[in-house]
Amino acid sequence: MTTDSRPNIIWLNLDSIRADRTSLAGYHRDTTPNMRRIAADADGQAFTDCVSHAMWSLPSDASILTGTYPSHHGTGLWNDVLPEGITTVPERFAELGYRTVGLSQNAYCSDSTGLSRGFEEFTWMDKSNLLQTAGPRILLKYLLGLRRHSAGYTTDASRHRPEFIATEVAKRQLGSYAGGDDPFFMFVHTQGAHLPYIPPLPYRDAFTDDIELSTEEAVEVAFDRSMNYYREIANGCEFSDAEKEAIDAMYDGVLAYADQQVGDLFDHVQSLDMGPTIFVVTGDHGDLLGEHGVLGHQFSLHDGLVNVPTVVHGLPSATDLPSDSLVQHIDVMQMLLAEAGASDATLDELQGIDPREEERTYALSQRGNETYETAVEQVRAHNPDANLDRFQSGLLHAVRSDEYKWLRGDRGDELYRLDDEDTDVSSAHPAVAEEHRAFFETFSETLGREQRNTEKREMSSAMKKQLSDLGYVMD
Repeated sequence: MTTDSRPNIIWLNLDSIRADRTSLAGYHRDTTPNMRRIAADADGQAFTDCVSHAMWSLPSDASILTGTYPSHHGTGLWNDVLPEGITTVPERFAELGYRTVGLSQNAYCSDSTGLSRGFEEFTWMDKSNLLQTAGPRILLKYLLGLRRHSAGYTTDASRHRPEFIATEVAKRQLGSYAGGDDPFFMFVHTQGAHLPYIPPLPYRDAFTDDIELSTEEAVEVAFDRSMNYYREIANGCEFSDAEKEAIDAMYDGVLAYADQQVGDLFDHVQSLDMGPTIFVVTGDHGDLLGEHGVLGHQFSLHDGLVNVPTVVHGLPSATDLPSDSLVQHIDVMQMLLAEAGASDATLDELQGIDPREEERTYALSQRGNETYETAVEQVRAHNPDANLDRFQSGLLHAVRSDEYKWLRGDRGDELYRLDDEDTDVSSAHPAVAEEHRAFFETFSETLGREQRNTEKREMSSAMKKQLSDLGYVMD
């Protein structure tokens, strides 16, 4: 056990996890029993109204790992790489005497984007380097368990789920820290429920009892639609009822498997003699499953993309906060750095709030114009006449409250109710729109100078192949 009284901190990022599909939010399928169990513990708390800072991994991870908003660090908006002038969260933990370790299964969180900066140890994991990163024992365990943890014996890499490997590597690293003198900060980014929606074999029929298609048919429908999501968006995601049921069932199956790995890692942490440890599990962003005519995480800042589940365990001062508190990832990081002993001056450099001391009224999410234009280009390649009028172009800001979401983009200002993000209600609720606008314009002045650089992201062929297997269009 560490002799330092400060807590160890483990931050587990699950890719593409939306809050309303979890057991924490009362979803009709019990997709996340382990997250529910961890939150229900005396030392746990769930936040079902956590709003991510962006709708895809690069800007979201950059905000988590800097404690700042996307329009401040610019990464994933106009910067390919995190600017050198921005201090990272692992750098701040290291200054406090923490060991810092990062593990990522997404190339957008790697050396190529600068998000590994500040980690004493950082591992980007991919099938091309499994022998070096996971080692022969874990790799053999995975191969022997392919029918339990993945798609079985197929050479199609996009059908495999690597979550088990990340969990085992994290468990191995944690075991080496038990008994150490210094506390540690560990950040783990796993594939989560990222498309393609193809669960490991034991989870494929977890939620197919009440759907029209057979399990085998549902798997192929969900795989095809999610691997070709630009094609589907180009055609308005006009799924038949049977297709929509298949996509939903397979997404939920992938989510349930990711949750099983969360439980495995959490239980391992509890079994170790490491002293006080804070365990955070959240989604970097969500996914749309046909809503707004979108499959995957493109185009908009719809709540299916930015409302993510968050569970915090081992931070007693957070257990009394209401589960429906409006929070953002940088708020959680603000609490963690405060618990680690960060000075007031350090905390003042961050852009979150401490929910234990201040109640958040509005949350801010952002989407870059380059992200939008790239998506439009891909959709137009499938259907030059695709109707994309429902989306705002340009740098898009979303200010979200308990009931409404206010948007500002190239088309101007719009207001939506959270239960209907297709109907602009700004003319019906001008006072509400004005309150959101006033917050945005006042708050924007506090974000500080935009950080910009001209550094271009350099990715290896293995990184590009990993992202291609996840459905991204790579050059």
